[in-house]
Amino acid sequence: MAPTYGRPGPGQPRPGAVLMDFSGTLFDDTSVIRPDRLIARCAARGRELGHAQAQRLCTGILAVVDSPDGRARRENADLSADRHRAIWTALAASAPGSDALIAEAFYDCVIAADGWHPYPDTPQVLRALHTAEVPVAVVSNTGWDIRGSFAHAGLDGLVTRFVLSCELGVQKPDPALFQTACDLLGVPPGHALMVGDDPARDGAATAAGIPAYILPAARGPLRPRGLAAVTDLLGTAVS
Repeated sequence: MAPTYGRPGPGQPRPGAVLMDFSGTLFDDTSVIRPDRLIARCAARGRELGHAQAQRLCTGILAVVDSPDGRARRENADLSADRHRAIWTALAASAPGSDALIAEAFYDCVIAADGWHPYPDTPQVLRALHTAEVPVAVVSNTGWDIRGSFAHAGLDGLVTRFVLSCELGVQKPDPALFQTACDLLGVPPGHALMVGDDPARDGAATAAGIPAYILPAARGPLRPRGLAAVTDLLGTAVS
């Protein structure tokens, strides 16, 4: 497990920049796939679904996606947008009762900007860092452009840079993604802090010389994520 960043000791500089993961760190990843959203997107394609059917499809598709085979097939899906779409829609179409149309509707649910919602403490922490002039880079393994979700939530102006695997062709835990973020922010790795929820992928920032702060595993859409600890580490006030 990656080490958790602690308060700087005497003579140690506080981080001059923060790198932050997207899904499960700043935005909730547990409520994106819902029957009502799948129903709406199927309806837009001329397919009517009942709520019970949509619930079964959501459950079935997620079971396929999260199965050992699904996880193996998704391993490098975030390296490009085309690869991500092809892999995810193929997995979704293979679920019981699904087909190509339902798979495309499901994929729309995954990437739609309005389907992702920030945790309750995300806005205040990003605003505190912005006010303190601490640059923030969102460093994410993702197969689509997530900037729209930040814009939809009114948070896009609080992020200095987006460093996305699908745009660079490199994904965590490769240290190159973290190093790229530091280069874009103009800070040496030792003066940055990586914040994420995955000890293996986000904790890999330490291989690039960047301390990592790993959030607790337990989370929910209406539950603060514990991000205030980040501003506490930096000595930045949260209003």
